[in-house]
Amino acid sequence: MLSKALLRLGASAARHPWRVIAAWLIAATLAVLAAVAFGGRTADSMTAPGLDSRRAAELIERAGTGQEGMTAQVVVTPLDDGATFFDDDGARTALTRLRAEVKRLPHVLGTSDPAGALDTGGTTAVRGGLVSADGRIAVVRVQYPDQSRLSAEDLDALVDLGDRLRAELPLRIEMGGNLFYAFSDPDGGASELIGLLAAAAILFLAFGSLVAAALPIGMAVFGLTVGVATMTVLAGVTEVPTFAPVLGSMVGLGVGIDYALFVLARHREYLARGLDPQAAAGRAVATAGRPVVFAGGTVVVSILGLAVANVPFMTVGGVAVSIVVLTMVLASVTLLPAFLGAAGPRLARAGRIGRIGRALQTRKPGRLARRRDPAADAAHAAGWRRWTGHVSRHPVPYAVGAAGLLLTATLPVLGLRVGLPDDGSLPQSRTERRAYDLVAEGFGPGTNGPLVIAADPTGDPGVLDRLVGAVAADPGIASVAPTHIEQCAS
Repeated sequence: MLSKALLRLGASAARHPWRVIAAWLIAATLAVLAAVAFGGRTADSMTAPGLDSRRAAELIERAGTGQEGMTAQVVVTPLDDGATFFDDDGARTALTRLRAEVKRLPHVLGTSDPAGALDTGGTTAVRGGLVSADGRIAVVRVQYPDQSRLSAEDLDALVDLGDRLRAELPLRIEMGGNLFYAFSDPDGGASELIGLLAAAAILFLAFGSLVAAALPIGMAVFGLTVGVATMTVLAGVTEVPTFAPVLGSMVGLGVGIDYALFVLARHREYLARGLDPQAAAGRAVATAGRPVVFAGGTVVVSILGLAVANVPFMTVGGVAVSIVVLTMVLASVTLLPAFLGAAGPRLARAGRIGRIGRALQTRKPGRLARRRDPAADAAHAAGWRRWTGHVSRHPVPYAVGAAGLLLTATLPVLGLRVGLPDDGSLPQSRTERRAYDLVAEGFGPGTNGPLVIAADPTGDPGVLDRLVGAVAADPGIASVAPTHIEQCAS
């Protein structure tokens, strides 16, 4: 029954290709417009029901301290290598001005004051984690409200201020924090473009035809546009993790091109048997489309298995990626046969490479043969038979060589570091990475990933002192910051 339905669907799309292509163009346009009008930004809550970290976040939120919002940090050091914030009045004055300028930015709830701490003594500034022990590095921590009340304009305002003050103050200024993580645009697109170009080159060499190579790429781009735009709309309704668009793009391109090759290869076989393009497209979708549907369904079910972990952001990420895969499956059985019908009998030809080769063999460069040459096909097949025969006669060298290449390709896994990405995983060209390195240099490893402990001392004020003592006694703890107590209105 599925084969019959796919046969009718594929044949109908091939008979009316421009209607189907127009429908996909309209769908892609509407999806992009909806993403622009109603879409949201991806965000990582990294929370799960029942975790201690979730209960701590809820306690901080109930206290209304404002610390549950977004944060940024401005890390500075004097341009003069011999100056420190302890003894250089010019550097300290510049630090005071920088903090005042940052505090005046829109939506800033408050900032730390390393210059004010220095006025009370260098020891106070160092113990508060605001100035490094050598006095070379100072940190201004900036508190913002919840992400829902912010936008990319707040990040732009902070970055623009930093650019202006770099030209006016004798300080090196770097910035980081989760405000950048939430609103900075990732350096994406290059890897996907490289993948598309590599796939196009491989398909062109395999098919010897620009048209045949372009069809899987075009279908994948159409499907990816609709799928990722739909994912953006979903982000406007619920919280979609930042990994979803990247993972969706990788999986979408992979399965889209793979599924298109199934159908395209079968279509060319039917054309070679003499079927007209519409009938060949219908038969190709009926035969090759069935494993495409089952394979896509398997991928969707596997990805939706993330819901078993009962981690909300992973579940939503799985749903978002599944949307991209389903879009690719739908494109494979509707848009692709429309492309095949529009291409007509041209896909049955060997392509320009094959025609030029035969023209050179027949010494008729001005006349390119339009029919398949049985002798050329036989010679091509014989070449592959000679190659496979040679490999079969020398299995050990080829096995050792192939294994060596594969092992060489896996060498980067020895440097694999697992964990959640932070500013330390960014390239040196990003100010977030440079700020991360300055903090690690001035305050020691681990400072960039502090552990925040929330406690309610109601009924036992001495619990905080005991808690600080117990944490400081842990051999894995480098240092403990002073306790910060918020007086909350009841």
